Amino acid sequence: MYEVIVSDIIDCTKKTSGRMLDLGCGGGHLGLTMLKSAKDMTGILLDSNPEAAAIADQRAGEWGLRSRSFTVVGDVHQIPLPDGSIDLAISRGSIMFWKDTGKAFSEILRVLAPGGRTFIGSGMGNKELGEEITRKMKKMNPDWPDCVHRSSNGHTMEDYRAILTKFGAQFEFINNKNQGKWIIFCKKSS
Repeated sequence: MYEVIVSDIIDCTKKTSGRMLDLGCGGGHLGLTMLKSAKDMTGILLDSNPEAAAIADQRAGEWGLRSRSFTVVGDVHQIPLPDGSIDLAISRGSIMFWKDTGKAFSEILRVLAPGGRTFIGSGMGNKELGEEITRKMKKMNPDWPDCVHRSSNGHTMEDYRAILTKFGAQFEFINNKNQGKWIIFCKKSS
């Protein structure tokens, strides 16, 4: 799944070098897969859960990517990075847990370098992978995916559009059954 999503990230953002930030990285799968594909990129794996950050750091070592990545325990609502320091911000599945999406988007825009882009949302790579993962998850938890939706922030793409318009961000959405729901926005170049 992550290889397919990373291919979509590269196709949509054209980013294969610079500094990448994986927001809500969990075990680091998306960010580390991005670093495997983009050899000229360094990465920061950010998660508010210290255990998740530790798993991501361990995985970076196992995948031979520790020299190009580091983990940070921090929150998307107050990203502990300098202004304009990130070329690509990515996230899969964390947006639904953000308590204040407007504040999170504001912070992401703050840390993006001019011309920096995002690929944030949810998806399982493609329709076939999505169906396979859904079958497996329902076996483990018959309440899935309803339990995920109940814990989400409930925003629609129109809500995201209103927030990003307020900030003056250039944005586009991917919203289809094959790829999932993704928000691509950029910080305007000076």
